[in-house]
Amino acid sequence: MNIPNPAQPVQAREIEHHRLFSLEGKNYVVVGAGSGLGEHVARTIIALGGSVLGIDINDEPLTALAEELGMAYLVADATTEQGVEIVGKQAGERFGKLDGFVDVVGQMHHKDMSEYSLLAWEQDFKTNLGHAFLTGRVLAPMVDQGAIVYVSSLIAARGGRMAPGYAPAKAALEAWVKQLAQEHGPRGVRVNAVAPGLFLSPRMSSRQRSDSDEQILRSKPLLGRLGQPFEIAAAIVFLLSPAAGYITGSTLPVEGGALTREPSGVDELYGLEGASRVGDYS
Repeated sequence: MNIPNPAQPVQAREIEHHRLFSLEGKNYVVVGAGSGLGEHVARTIIALGGSVLGIDINDEPLTALAEELGMAYLVADATTEQGVEIVGKQAGERFGKLDGFVDVVGQMHHKDMSEYSLLAWEQDFKTNLGHAFLTGRVLAPMVDQGAIVYVSSLIAARGGRMAPGYAPAKAALEAWVKQLAQEHGPRGVRVNAVAPGLFLSPRMSSRQRSDSDEQILRSKPLLGRLGQPFEIAAAIVFLLSPAAGYITGSTLPVEGGALTREPSGVDELYGLEGASRVGDYS
């Protein structure tokens, strides 16, 4: 949304309120669009009137989605310099300028620290951070008065033992978001991230778990359930929209309130009744 005079308040009657969440006529690249969260993002952008160049390393799901949605697509590896250069060239030829891009690429190595190698560490940083550097270097300068969104993780704020390199790489990604926001903010380009908690991704849904394990996972968010992929995608697309026009350099948690839960454990230890007794926290 263009503000005629940024030094003066825009009057309520002057705002096209119905367009605050619209992406009509805007052009985006979605890196990792072929399946999972990236597919949800691509579908949501297109549903709100935007155009998408979908990028994925996997040919078949990307092609099928592109045919269904009438979406432009390119099979490329966005974790390599050559791949991202090709993406930038294709985006420039198709759109000229971009209104933004979304990068959902990520990977996690599930290993105990004693079995976690330097190679795994380097691969985690390459996949979760290196691609962000590449897309930021190539695609961010093509964005004109628009928005960029990366996907971090709730674990970046807390760390975790099951994947030693994942949290540090995602924490670094959030710092990269702030750096890009400083670099491109003067041009009116906003850069943000979302940090999902556990949600029902294809990878998450495919694992067999006992009822007790499922209960443990559902007990962490305040809402008592895991998130849906479309809810993560909706938060991402909100950050692309004019409604988020004064948000940049931020990471938006989308985790059902898991970070808000009392962290010391006393609520669980004493229960609601015991926690209300004077002296239980002393």
